[in-house]
Amino acid sequence: MAQLARPPGLPASLEGILNLTGRAVPVLRLDRLLALPEQPTGLYSMLILLNGIAKDRIAILVDRVNEILSIPENAFLPVAGDHSFNACAEAAVSVRGEIAHVLSPARILLEKERETLSQVQAMAERRLQDWNLEEL
Repeated sequence: MAQLARPPGLPASLEGILNLTGRAVPVLRLDRLLALPEQPTGLYSMLILLNGIAKDRIAILVDRVNEILSIPENAFLPVAGDHSFNACAEAAVSVRGEIAHVLSPARILLEKERETLSQVQAMAERRLQDWNLEEL
């Protein structure tokens, strides 16, 4: 597990800030954000990087990754908007007889949460730039 900065005052669903080659990447906990049973974090906790949610990119903390699949779009099954929080499940797919939900990175957060996350990310970016020792 990568070391995360945890400035005071972060919301509970924000685990911390990852310094990824000098860029501040917020790390979200979907278990807390979606009110799921809390998963413990540990040495081998995994982060999945996503683009297009905040200013640049975010990471989500997950308890496990079973495998990475390439699913053709015609295999996506529709999901009714009222069957998931903020309609964040945009589709479902059948994988070896089990249903897996496909989350929309743009819909994981509410608009106000995205705005707040962008502000936190900008603050963390400024702090990283202030401490950039490569310029000395």
